[in-house]
Amino acid sequence: MYKFDRHTHPRQHQRGLTIIELLVAMTISLVIVIAAAYMYLASRESQRAIDRNSSSRETSAYVMQMIGREIMNAGFYPAIALPVAPDATQQGMYDTYPPLPADPRAITDWQNPLTGWPPTAFQTGIYGCDGGKFDVQTSTCPAVTATSADTIVINYFTSDTKAMGAYTGRRMDCTGADVAPSGSGGDPSNAERKKNAGGAPPATPHTTGVDNLPPQLPVFVSNRFTLSAVKISVDQQDVNTQSLVCSGNGKSPHGKADTTAYQPIISGLDDLQFSYGVYSTDSTLMPSRYYTATEVNALPSVTVNGLSLGAWQRVTAVRVCVLSRTAGGNTRISDKTGSPRTYLDCSDTAKNQPAGDTITRSVEVFGMRNNLKQYY
Repeated sequence: MYKFDRHTHPRQHQRGLTIIELLVAMTISLVIVIAAAYMYLASRESQRAIDRNSSSRETSAYVMQMIGREIMNAGFYPAIALPVAPDATQQGMYDTYPPLPADPRAITDWQNPLTGWPPTAFQTGIYGCDGGKFDVQTSTCPAVTATSADTIVINYFTSDTKAMGAYTGRRMDCTGADVAPSGSGGDPSNAERKKNAGGAPPATPHTTGVDNLPPQLPVFVSNRFTLSAVKISVDQQDVNTQSLVCSGNGKSPHGKADTTAYQPIISGLDDLQFSYGVYSTDSTLMPSRYYTATEVNALPSVTVNGLSLGAWQRVTAVRVCVLSRTAGGNTRISDKTGSPRTYLDCSDTAKNQPAGDTITRSVEVFGMRNNLKQYY
């Protein structure tokens, strides 16, 4: 029979951790926690930097889409517009910009040589100012400031009703104001053209306006785009940046002093520059080169198919350069050599990325299709 001997298995004594072992374990755990926290914070900041860069690129894309769509409308005049009896001499001329006046002049004519209307900026479908903001009251360009954004002026006509303009058409200017309201307001140059009682061109000019009917003759729309300095809040911090702004002739027509003419659209921009492709002979409508607005103004007129055309009438393409800029965080990344990354500005000059931000350049060329159709 087996007999248990208590002395066969010596007693196992339990030992606790010494203070040194405990401190070592705590130190190792603390290092692991700190490393994990650092990796988390770095990953989060990296993701935020990616988000900011993506948002900056989306801003550029939005600006290009908006301005590009407007450029393709520049110089448009509805070809389906019927002649009003006093303007019968304009028969067959209803797809030209600007609409030609009758002889003798009729009350519905848009052009008025006796009053000097329209100003130079509205005589063609497109116009521009270098390094400055277009003055909506005088319809002129300021002195050029090399560090300022350009302004582009885009003009066209529309036969939209008010309802169409508010939803799918182009009767509202870029600020959302009607250029030809049935009552007062809007652009004074549309005062007679917007009247539409009866719904169809009558033997005599209309005397009233009805919102759900088209105007008796197409009405004038002018939108101007540039940049303005703004202050925005990012992560509870104030950040100085620039915003795409616009003014329109519905809210701010020629001759009206309006300190709030330019309304902000989207912020996060650093520069906006335009250059204009101008053709020089009647053998091709391809631009011979791209010019600044100042250079376009200095170009001579050219005779094409028997017509003397000014430089702005010969613009068939617009090159748009947008610089967007991140805001609110460190997105600047060095290259493989450790040197700061660079970017090209709108004059193709290489510059270092600014501390803490990333500037992205976007360039697109838009055709002036309404200048392509008139003279060939």
